[in-house]
Amino acid sequence: MVRSEGWYHPRALELGFHFLVAALALVPATALAQVSYLTRFEMEKSQYLVGEPVFCTFVIKNTGSQVFAFRYRSPSRVLARDYEQEPRFHVTDTVGRELFDPAPQPCGGAEGTVVYGSVSLPPGQTHTERWLVNQWARFTAPGRFQVRAERRLALLIPDPQSGGFLEKPAAYALAIDELSLELIPASAAQLHAVYQPFLAALRNPKERNPAEAVTVVTALPQPFFLDQLVAMANAPAPDRWDRHTALEGLARLGTPPAWKAILDAARGSDPAASRNNSAGAAGDSLRSYAVLLLAEKADPAFLPTLVEMLSRSPEPLRGDILRALGFFHDARAAQALFDHLHSAQVTDRMNSILGLENLGSKEVVPALIAMLNDPEAQVRQVANFALEGVTGHKTPLPAKPAREESARMAGLWHAWWREQGGSFSPHQRAACHEW
Repeated sequence: MVRSEGWYHPRALELGFHFLVAALALVPATALAQVSYLTRFEMEKSQYLVGEPVFCTFVIKNTGSQVFAFRYRSPSRVLARDYEQEPRFHVTDTVGRELFDPAPQPCGGAEGTVVYGSVSLPPGQTHTERWLVNQWARFTAPGRFQVRAERRLALLIPDPQSGGFLEKPAAYALAIDELSLELIPASAAQLHAVYQPFLAALRNPKERNPAEAVTVVTALPQPFFLDQLVAMANAPAPDRWDRHTALEGLARLGTPPAWKAILDAARGSDPAASRNNSAGAAGDSLRSYAVLLLAEKADPAFLPTLVEMLSRSPEPLRGDILRALGFFHDARAAQALFDHLHSAQVTDRMNSILGLENLGSKEVVPALIAMLNDPEAQVRQVANFALEGVTGHKTPLPAKPAREESARMAGLWHAWWREQGGSFSPHQRAACHEW
C-alpha cells in the first residue's frame, strides 16, 4: 500500500523519481513546501453481499499550514477515460483475472461533460468522497477480490493578489492503494433491505443531494426499482437528477417492462413525458436519448415503432431515428434508409447516409458512391466521410466540394470499387454496449 504524504515526503520515492521531479518542476520550492497532506483509499467494509453496492472511500487530509483547494463533483463515473483527477479502480479475482468493466461504450452521441465544484481544505481538516466501485467492475459471484485504487489530484494554493486560487497546481496528491474485499451470497430479502435507504432518499423531496442514491439505483438496478426508474425518467420538472440517467438505469435493468418504458419515452406516449416533450429542448433531448438506447440494444421488436415515428417526427428527432436505424441489421431498417436518400430534405439525406454508415454492410457502398453526385455540397461531403468509414479507404474531399471536384471523386470511388468490390469485406465493429 502506498499512501502519499506530500511530494517532499521520502515515501514519494516509491512512486517513481521521474514523477516526483515532474511535480517539483511545476512550482517554486517555497510554495510546494507549504503544501502537506495525507491521502488514501479504503474499503468501507471487508465483506459485501453479491449485488450490494461496493463503496470505496477516498480521503485527503490537510496536514500542513497552508489551505489548498481541488476540484470535486458527485461520485458518478464519466465516459471520458482521460479526465485528470478521476479515480480509477482495477478489480481482479484470486487468480489475477480482471473483472469485466461495465462502462458504457455508446454507439452514438457525445461522451458528455462533467461539472466540477471546488473544495477548499483548511489546515487540519479532512475531505472524503464515496465512489461506487461497481461502476468499474461487474461483481457477479461470491469470492475474494483485489482492488487497485488510484487517483492523482491537483492541489491549488491561494493567490495573494486576487484572493482566489492560482490556476497552476502547487502539487499533485497521488493515492495508490491495494485493497481487498469478499463477496458472499445474498437472498432477495437481504438485497431488498440493502437498497431501501437509497430508494428512500430518491422519494424524499427534502433530500437536497440525492446524487449518490441516483448513482446506485441507475448503476445497479434491481427488478423492484422499475416504478422508481420510470418515475425518475418521466419527472415533470427534474431538478435533482438527469432523466437521461434514469433511462440508462432502465436499459441496465433490461427487463421487457424496462425496455417498454424506454420505447414509451422515445415516442412520448407517456402522459408526463408528452407534457415534457412539448415543453421544449429537454423533452426532445430525452426522446433522442431513448432512441439511441434502443439502437444500442438493436432488438428487432423496436423497429416498427421507430420506422412509424419517421413519418411524424420533426428534426432533430427524425435524424436521430435515421442514424439509429443503421444499428439494426435488418432489411426493414435498410429499406427505410435507402428510401430517405431521395428525401427533399437535406438533413434527411445526410442522416440516412450516416445511418447506412452505421449499417456498415457491403451493399451500402454503391448507394454512398451515388450520393457523391448529390446537388448539395454538405451531402456530398458526408457521403465521402461515410465511404471512408465503411471501407477504410481514404479519399480526402474539401469541406465544401464543388460539383466538379465531387464528380472527380465519384469517379475515383467507382474505379476503386470496380477493383475492390468483388473481394471487399467490411471490418467488424465492436459491440456498442451490452445492455
